[in-house]
Amino acid sequence: MEYVKNFIYGALVGIANAIPGVSGGTMAVILNIYDKILYAVSLKNMKQHLQFLIPLALGAVSGVFALSNVIVSLLNSHAMLLNFCFIGLVLGSIPAIYKKARDQKTKSRNVILGVIAFAFMIFISYLNQGEISNKSLTDFGGISVTLCLWLFAAVGISTIAMILPGISGSLMMLLFGVYAVVMEAVADLNFLLMIPIGIGVLAGLFIGVKVIKKMLRFHPQALYFIILGLVAGSIFAIYPGFVPSLEGYLSLGGLAAFGLLAYFLSSRK
Repeated sequence: MEYVKNFIYGALVGIANAIPGVSGGTMAVILNIYDKILYAVSLKNMKQHLQFLIPLALGAVSGVFALSNVIVSLLNSHAMLLNFCFIGLVLGSIPAIYKKARDQKTKSRNVILGVIAFAFMIFISYLNQGEISNKSLTDFGGISVTLCLWLFAAVGISTIAMILPGISGSLMMLLFGVYAVVMEAVADLNFLLMIPIGIGVLAGLFIGVKVIKKMLRFHPQALYFIILGLVAGSIFAIYPGFVPSLEGYLSLGGLAAFGLLAYFLSSRK
């Protein structure tokens, strides 16, 4: 029974990580397994926690596979609707991140770090405007060594982001311009691309857990203000433009609905 429960928890975390704007870390906090994951994912502790980690990992992979085809299809047919839903998810998660950043007495230098992170995201969004969210394998010119190296680096960094409560690993892949191609690789079972993606996930996981443990222990407010800036600034990268049409108005409804959903999920104790 414990195996089934951990598999379901893993599937929920995997589904959350597959949606830009939704944080797998936040989902883990909601499910009350975040601290356990951080403790278990280390070379020192992993062997003693395999009964927890194996079903969790299998569930997470299953969640990603279950959603990948849907996401790829929607990116091609209803990009405005999907991106407005993503924006709603981002907006809805901001209050919870801000609350975490304000848990301690606010230091001006940490606020400045958040502003710098926000400005950086705006800079990145305009630097790559129109090219971020829907860059497919064809747009990259097919499989190449350069693409594989970029996937490894982008997915590794995104995995580190994924571990943080409040920030979405998929959102980071969106910003690095590899989200669509990663979803295609998973949906089509493209093993040539899934090798660098998988290695990137593992590298990011082990590096990220160590770094985040230290940051959360010694500089939690700085970390959460940086996260706040990155998440808030990401809206500029996701915004697809608005067309006054049936899909446009549905997109506004999706923004509101997903914003409320994200707020409810991220604010739960």
